[in-house]
Amino acid sequence: MGEIIKATCGCGYQSKELKFGAGMADFEHSRTVPAISMTTAEIVELDILAKSPNSQWVPYTDPRLHDQNCTCTPLQAFDTFLPTAGNYCPGCHQFRLRFESLGLYD
Repeated sequence: MGEIIKATCGCGYQSKELKFGAGMADFEHSRTVPAISMTTAEIVELDILAKSPNSQWVPYTDPRLHDQNCTCTPLQAFDTFLPTAGNYCPGCHQFRLRFESLGLYD
């Protein structure tokens, strides 16, 4: 099962609801993670198992988008880990963005 998540920051920035992981129908060939669009600074969904992922999108599983001093417990989908706190916020440009789980999807 995948998770429905949302990104929020103390500066007021909020993302739309996003998928993280994969459902039962597509888990063998799809893995969705939140990513930041380098052209629009919007948080979007990125399938990291896609054959030709969008090179303008950087996944939040990339260490460059996470405060390495943060000791938060990550969300996990198979072998993919998403830090829940200390992430780069496109609103205030600080490492204060949090991802929270809203529920599961299949």
